[in-house]
Parts: sequence; C-alpha cells; structure tokens
Amino acid sequence: MHPFRWLVFAAVAITMLEVHAQPPERRDPRWATWSSRTSAFNPDISAILDVFYHHDDTDDGIADRLGELPGFRAHHDDHGDGHSHGQTPRQGFNLRHIELVVSAAVDPYAKGMVNVAITEDAAELEEAWFETLSLPFGLKLKGGKFYSDMGYINPQHPHQWDFADQPLVYRLLLGEHGLNDAGVQLSWLAPTSWYLLLGVEAFQGTLDAFSYHGEDPLPKHDAPRIGVGWLKLGPPLEGPHGVQLGVFGVLGRQQEEHDGDADGEPDHWLDGDSAIWGVDAVYKYDAPHPYGAGDWVLQGEYARRDRSLDLVAHDLRTDLVGRALDTAQDGYYVQAVYGVLSRWRVGVRWEQVGLTNRDDLPTGDRERRNASWKASGMVDFTPSEFSRFRVQISRGRYELDDGSEDATELYLQAIFSIGAHGAHKF
Repeated sequence: MHPFRWLVFAAVAITMLEVHAQPPERRDPRWATWSSRTSAFNPDISAILDVFYHHDDTDDGIADRLGELPGFRAHHDDHGDGHSHGQTPRQGFNLRHIELVVSAAVDPYAKGMVNVAITEDAAELEEAWFETLSLPFGLKLKGGKFYSDMGYINPQHPHQWDFADQPLVYRLLLGEHGLNDAGVQLSWLAPTSWYLLLGVEAFQGTLDAFSYHGEDPLPKHDAPRIGVGWLKLGPPLEGPHGVQLGVFGVLGRQQEEHDGDADGEPDHWLDGDSAIWGVDAVYKYDAPHPYGAGDWVLQGEYARRDRSLDLVAHDLRTDLVGRALDTAQDGYYVQAVYGVLSRWRVGVRWEQVGLTNRDDLPTGDRERRNASWKASGMVDFTPSEFSRFRVQISRGRYELDDGSEDATELYLQAIFSIGAHGAHKF
C-alpha cells in the first residue's frame, strides 16, 4: 500500500476512535439535553434501618404505664391499626421499622415522595405525596398522605430525632404516629427579608388521636374532619446562628365509645370536637469546627388539648344523655444537644405532661390530677452522615390512679441509612 494511503487510513481511524471515545453529549447536543433531564428526574432511593435495645424496670413495661395515665388514657388505642412501627418499646431488642424512601422531581412543576414503613409483621404506607414547584406568589400545594407541618418534631421521622424516643407530649396527645393522614396543604412563603411561612391543611380524619366511628348511635360527619393552621418565623441573625419560632392549631371531630361496666361491649358514646394548639422554638449554632464539634441545638415545644364531647347515648345512665364531657391536658419538653467533639454529641431533655389535667364529667364531677415528668440524657456518635450510635438513659415519675410510680429506661440504638436520602429541614 502507498505510504500516503497508510497516512490517510491512520488519520481516519484515529478520528473515528476519538469521536467514539467522547461522551454522548459531545457527539450530539440533543443527547446532552435528554441526559440532563433524565438524570435530574432519577429518583433518590434509600432505606433507613433503626434498631435498638430497650430495658425498663417496670413490671409490665413502660408502654402500659403510659397507657394508664389518667386523663391521657389512650382512648384511641382500641381503634388503631395495630402497628406501632416500633414506637412502643418492648423489653430487649427492637426493630423500630425500616423506611423505604423513593423521592424525585416529577417534572419542572412538581416533586414527589413515597415512604413505606416495614416492620417484622407488616408493611404500611407512611407517606406518599406530591408538592408543586412553580406556583406563583410564593405558594405551594401539597397533597397525598403526609405528616402535618404543625410543630417542630411532628413532620420528622424517628431517625431524625435527637433522642431515641418520642417526647411524652406528642405520644400522649397525638399518638405514636403523630399527625399523619391523607389530605392537602397550602403554604405561602412571604416575600420578606426574614423567613415567614404560613400554612393551612385539611385531613381526612382517620387518625387514632381524632377517633371517628360514624356508626349508630354516633352521627356521621363528612370529611375532611381535621383542619390545621400553622406559622413559622425565622428572625434574621448575623453569624452562624439560626432561630425558628412556630405556633399551630388543630381542630378535629372526635368520637368515642366506652365500656363502663367492663363486659367487653361499649355502653356509652360521645361526639364532639378536639382542639390542640401549641408553640415551638428551636435555636441552632453552627460552630467553625469540623464534624459538629461545638455545635448547639436548643429546642422546646408546648401543646394543649381541649375536648368538648356530648354524651349521645348511654345504655346504663340514660339520664346523662345530652350532657357534656369537657377535658383539658397539656405538656411540654425542652432539650439541648451539644457537640463535645468531632462526631460526638451529648444531650439532655426535660419534659412534663399534665400540668393541666382535668375532666369535667357528665355527672357534674370534676377530676384533677398531678403532673408526670421525665428526664433523659444521651450520648451519640456519628461516624458518617449514613450512621449513628446512641446510648440514652431516662428517669421518670408517672402519676397513676393508685399513686405515682418511678421508672428508669435504657436505650442502645443504631441507625443506618442506605442509599441517597434527601436533606432534612432546619
């Protein structure tokens, strides 16, 4: 072959190899556009594993003690779905639940998320929602099944908590699942130099905390049966400081049935409203040290529940029908978490429930109780953003019908995140 032809052949071969060695977006601009769009909408998929060892020194377990607190006695326990998601600790080893999370931008106009909670016995849809991305005037619309943005801890999943267990005020007023239901949310971000977010929500009303039966002798009520309003405010602070303040209110239909003579069948029924209101605050300091050393987080919440229920039927005391049951219970917690070293934190939490704890009964009697309290301390170690190990000790005094009882609890917890997981809110 002529030397010139060899040169031509070599030049063509090198050119072809160079072209095919280039990424697709260099060869065809249309590929770059398509590739960027599809990669942007590929979902983040993750699994959160939360396991812990629990021990307490009560005879029947701390869950039974909490269920026996007068005034807070869980009327909704009889009507729940039976899945505690590991929120109710048992003696020994516990799997809180495995969270399988899929989230992504749907298109330039909306994003979505699906969260399935898997326990040893069952799987349940915990969240499945969409949220708009391009509504005008700072508006956002959210719909599906989701946690209400009321309060500070309610919209958080358990692996986001700074302590192994749920604060008592949440557990006793809202139940283990918090305020989580099918509904819609409309929020508005104000065009101000400081953070101001307003939101309203409407939920179906299938929560344990707002029990609904709708069967004779109780009346039927159309959904939505729960309305929520909240405000979050973040004053502008200079330097590595951040503050968020909040206020919220919830109003929902409430129906109850009770077994007064303990024969296994309900014999009186109540219908009315339950209102919960409260305030929350959190302060964060981001120290100029690596891996959280020197960071501070201070937070607290107060909530109160008022119920007003009419006695619509009573098989044993027909003379009481038409009279009202009015109750009021409240509680709060305050906690502080400090980064003592890189990746190491210590925290303390103090909480009380039942500062107000009264029942005005249909019989005309009034019952009042003393407050219960709990103090907790924890140490945790975070090797990376995908894992955390925690030790927590708690001591509490609980006011029961037959007097008070002290209880000590121990938690040894490990949390692992597998896969891509979206950033958490402030």
